[in-house]
Amino acid sequence: MDFGLIFIFAWILWHLFIVTVRDAKGGTFYGISTANVIGQYSNQYNTPHEHILLWEGTQQVQSFTWTSGQYSISSRPISGDHIHMSMSIWTNGIARQAEHDRPITQDIPYDTKENICKYPGNIAYTKVWPHVGVHTHCDGLIHVHPWSAPKAIRQEGQSIQLGLWFDQVGIQYRPSSFEFYNGTRYDNNATHKWRIAEYPCYNRSNYNLYEDHFDKIWLGHAYASYVMWYGSSKTPPPAIKTHIASLKKVGATGFNGRSYPHNC
Repeated sequence: MDFGLIFIFAWILWHLFIVTVRDAKGGTFYGISTANVIGQYSNQYNTPHEHILLWEGTQQVQSFTWTSGQYSISSRPISGDHIHMSMSIWTNGIARQAEHDRPITQDIPYDTKENICKYPGNIAYTKVWPHVGVHTHCDGLIHVHPWSAPKAIRQEGQSIQLGLWFDQVGIQYRPSSFEFYNGTRYDNNATHKWRIAEYPCYNRSNYNLYEDHFDKIWLGHAYASYVMWYGSSKTPPPAIKTHIASLKKVGATGFNGRSYPHNC
């Protein structure tokens, strides 16, 4: 048996019938069609099919194919998309007022200042919190529009995560606590902990429950409602009515001039 011929034959079959698609994070997907690859991507990132984009070069692929090409895959939101979701935060049964974007700079004092440092004042360094396209208008909403961030720091697709919003409004997230911009901090303990309920559509009752890794939650659902609460109950409190009222007033536009995909 000529294993060389078998290898060449297998190589030819692979390139004839296997579609190769690269994603934005440098990974590679292989499938018998681009539709098959989209299914794999959807399962891996828990992303609805309608939020997944297939590209050939710089052109969006509108139909599925079985032929090979220079394909890449990504998910929304991308530059040009503009969507919103509500955020309701409760601590010990009390609803917080809507958050506000933090100041762009934050002075950090010295932990200790030794005599060797003769520089006047008590500021060790200044942090800069640049706008990254995910923020709020003090309206109880998360605004997502990647195009408004400088390209050098712009985030898109699966990188549009709740942690970006935490940074923007001055909420410091640790694995077991949240600290708000005014310094108020709530730590998980034996009876109380943080949880987040994600309603992909604000006016439906089904939700996804998160009890950790809150900063990794993908913000791709237009008209979603997030309820974040600290307490002993495992059942989420209701969304804050004024925040939902704000959500009903806004749109969901896409990079291609059409409505951003949503089922709400």
